[in-house]
Amino acid sequence: MGMLETMKKIAQQTSEAATPAAFMFGTVTKIGPVQVLVDNRFYIDESVLVIPRELRKDEAYRTHTHKIPGHTHSVPAHNTGSAGEDPHSHSVPAQTTSEKELETVEEVYSGLQVGDKVILLRNYGGQEYLVIGRV
Repeated sequence: MGMLETMKKIAQQTSEAATPAAFMFGTVTKIGPVQVLVDNRFYIDESVLVIPRELRKDEAYRTHTHKIPGHTHSVPAHNTGSAGEDPHSHSVPAQTTSEKELETVEEVYSGLQVGDKVILLRNYGGQEYLVIGRV
């Protein structure tokens, strides 16, 4: 390697050192183990991927739910009355309403699937890639 090439390489490494991480995009091409095609240029496998729990194929899990207990409302029988130019009253029969327990819909996180587009954060030097999430 000539002197000029060596200087170019040193300049490039210095520039890369100033940028400790880089965003990249990829597509999951295989699962079990996971393989990602990065920027349509090269493949990386699960050994260099840091995959959050929410995206692991064997660790799908449910998020929380909210429950509202069933309850009733009662209105006793009574008469209404009014005053004024035309006083009158109305009879109101007893009423009871009832609501069953309500539960919110839960979300389930699932692992990466073939074809998923992912955002990656490459550690300086390309030693590890953090899967930030799906696009």
